[in-house]
Amino acid sequence: MFDFDVVKVALDTESSIFSADQLAGYAVTALCVIINVIVAYIVIKCFIFKPLFKMISKRQETLNGELDEAVKKNEEADTLVNDGKKSVEEARIKASGIIEEARENAEKQADNIVKKAQEDASEILARAEEDAARMKRAAVDELKDDIADLAVQVAERVLGDAVPKAELIMSAKKYTGEVIRSEVKTDE
Repeated sequence: MFDFDVVKVALDTESSIFSADQLAGYAVTALCVIINVIVAYIVIKCFIFKPLFKMISKRQETLNGELDEAVKKNEEADTLVNDGKKSVEEARIKASGIIEEARENAEKQADNIVKKAQEDASEILARAEEDAARMKRAAVDELKDDIADLAVQVAERVLGDAVPKAELIMSAKKYTGEVIRSEVKTDE
């Protein structure tokens, strides 16, 4: 049957934590754990960390490239903005010059138009004065003839046939011309 004393002794010697058998088991377990950790480290390093570091490195290079490109584009944009500002300022200066030139041209044209209008008005006045003088002379001549005819008719009736008609006409024209000249001069 079963001897309990033997089992009890076996249990007492085996149950000690620091027994040689237990320490050997611990050493084997520790060695297996160390080997597993080293193998896991190598596997993780080769298959996870290297690709991960390569990916991070590529991403870093990409980000640095994009950052450099962004800085370069920002500098180009600043250059374009400055060029645009210069162009706008130059256009503003040019526009003000054009406006000033247009204003000067408009003033010159206005002066020319006023001068031309004054010249035209002077010509019209001169022609009107000439026409008035001509009409006055014509009216005076016509009046002279009418007065001479009237004077001859009156003299004929008063004098009758005593003085010849031709002599009466000459005398009437002579005296009528003198009277009209003196009257016209006093009117002027």
